Amino acid sequence: MTFFKRLHIFEISLIVVVLSMHLYAALSDAYNLPNSWFTRDDAYYYFKVAQNITEGKGSTFDGINPSNGYHPLWMMICIPVFFFARYDLILPLRILIMLIAGIHVATSIMIYRYLKENLSEAVAMMASMFWVFNAYIHYTAYEYGLETPIAAFSIVLFIYKLSQFEKKCRKESVPVAELIRLALIGILVIFSRLDLVFLVMIAGIWIVFRNTALRFFAPLDMVIIFLSLVSSVALKGDIQTYNNQYAATAIQMTAVALAVKIGALYFFGAYQNPNTGSPFKTIQKALLAILTGSVITTGIYVIASQLDLIGSLPRSAFILDLVLSGFFIVALRLAAFWFGSKKTEVEPSPISTLKLNFKTWGTEAAIFYGITGGALFLYMLVNKLMFGTGSPVSGQIKRWWGSLGSTVYDQPAENWKNFLGIGYKGAYDTWQPTSNFFDWLARRARPFYPGADMQDERYYIVMAISAVIVLVFLFANAQNVKNKITNMALMPLIAGCGIHILAYTATSYGGAKEWYWISQMVLVVLFESLLLQLLLKPLLKFKPFKIASQIAVLATGMFLASRQLDYFTSVMRYNYFPADRPYMEVLPYLEENTPPGAIIGMTGGGNVGYFIHDRSIVNIDGLINSYDYFQALKAGKAPEYLHRHDMQIIFASSSLLQFPPYYGQFDPYLEAYSVYGGKSLMYLLEEPKY
Repeated sequence: MTFFKRLHIFEISLIVVVLSMHLYAALSDAYNLPNSWFTRDDAYYYFKVAQNITEGKGSTFDGINPSNGYHPLWMMICIPVFFFARYDLILPLRILIMLIAGIHVATSIMIYRYLKENLSEAVAMMASMFWVFNAYIHYTAYEYGLETPIAAFSIVLFIYKLSQFEKKCRKESVPVAELIRLALIGILVIFSRLDLVFLVMIAGIWIVFRNTALRFFAPLDMVIIFLSLVSSVALKGDIQTYNNQYAATAIQMTAVALAVKIGALYFFGAYQNPNTGSPFKTIQKALLAILTGSVITTGIYVIASQLDLIGSLPRSAFILDLVLSGFFIVALRLAAFWFGSKKTEVEPSPISTLKLNFKTWGTEAAIFYGITGGALFLYMLVNKLMFGTGSPVSGQIKRWWGSLGSTVYDQPAENWKNFLGIGYKGAYDTWQPTSNFFDWLARRARPFYPGADMQDERYYIVMAISAVIVLVFLFANAQNVKNKITNMALMPLIAGCGIHILAYTATSYGGAKEWYWISQMVLVVLFESLLLQLLLKPLLKFKPFKIASQIAVLATGMFLASRQLDYFTSVMRYNYFPADRPYMEVLPYLEENTPPGAIIGMTGGGNVGYFIHDRSIVNIDGLINSYDYFQALKAGKAPEYLHRHDMQIIFASSSLLQFPPYYGQFDPYLEAYSVYGGKSLMYLLEEPKY
């Protein structure tokens, strides 16, 4: 009862509505669950591995090859759920819908509490209901059955606690227990999606260097330095050349540039509060730091390349990088003059500041990064011992795909729009659901910029105009914006999202998906809530408008909820499908044309692997296979490897196997004997035919 007393009536209402709607979906016809809800093949990689773990087979998709191709926290959650798969394959899916609904509404309630503390109740209610009822967020982050629900929950929890920490640390010294608590939540974030490590690492800067300008500048400087160097290399050729030839070396030099330039910016005084001196002096410090850092970075590259310790890069890219990074880092300092509070006292020199704070900074950094980094190191060590590689093999394979130039699978960022993370309706459309709003505006702008084939142009014009309007609005409310961003601890999330996007677009990653951008979805909702608050703030002072705004918000929420309910009732039907209808049409075909106990190779095959009876599906693209298989696939010896593991049948498109990453290596070993839906059932021969 104590728990319910702590819940606001709005929160209770949200819980009842969300759980009721999802219960309706969970209890619908069994056929709906794999065909209208959990439709992504990738989700079944989790489901089947979790089922195998509960049955004592270990971390394996096929029961043969050990695999770590998943994010660990979601797998831990799935394991007890898929214990019930031994009794009924649909029952765990029904349970999972309700479990995800619980995580979903908990995230929404956290958004409400976080924004209520920092903005206003009306805006908090609006954001909370938008998160839980928005069609794009629900479909992408919650229906797929992937790790995104727990990732969203972890991100919001982390930012919420950082916000509370921000207010505490001004009034009192920070106890060690508080740092440990934040670090433990950081571990939760990392293990919910491993690529969120950037958010946690940047949050450490925000925590340790509180009460200094460094905590504001350094995270954004990291994004600028990263983007500047990789963009400079790409500009010296084209994106395809960058992906095929330069990506790995560019990332290595980016790591060097980050260490060198951040250090130079600190010791030249570019991390002191810019409002303590003149703009000219701040610009001078920043330019000297960037010039020095660029010279040192270029020198390290020249020496390393001469010793063949590193690959080649266009040397003129370092000159362009100096110009780009210098421009944006100076622009950032000038913006700080506008947003910063006016100060007159002179700060100690960087060296004096370091001496004064070295013990405190060192201790707190050791606690936070020791716990988060230690947990990540332990995870990698366990993976190395159990699976032969420290990181998930799926990520390694996708980066390998990206380096091949062209494959049958998803390509790396292939144009500047994707490279910058502003792709339109694709895997690199990273700023949803705002992108849908831009798309809507662009369609309305057609009379002003006509042309049936000009929608892309209209989209980016609308995006650019919107960005300018928002920037002007932010600068017009400078002090308020600065205070809100600080209190809400948004800076780590902003910089973390930037680094996160570049970690895919600039590394020649060959298989990014729309659900990867969960931290960006959270940032969009929180940042747009801030904009809404700034717009409404003058009016919220009047009680009648405050009441009217809450009524309007509730009406909007009811509208969004009714739309989602309409969607649920239209796709999750009752008594519509025969109870004996196969969950997938291909299942009867495979079971009729392969012997019991058969080991069948498939590209993908997650859902087939989960639902097929008395047969094992081996994933031959490698995403949920072993590290040893990955090495065999790269070496052109995948058929021999699979045959050694008793595979005798492959179900795939024979034409697909001609292209990278397979390169036709299966051809001499295959003999087709049946065809279904454009795919062939083929014997995998022990010896090549030619």
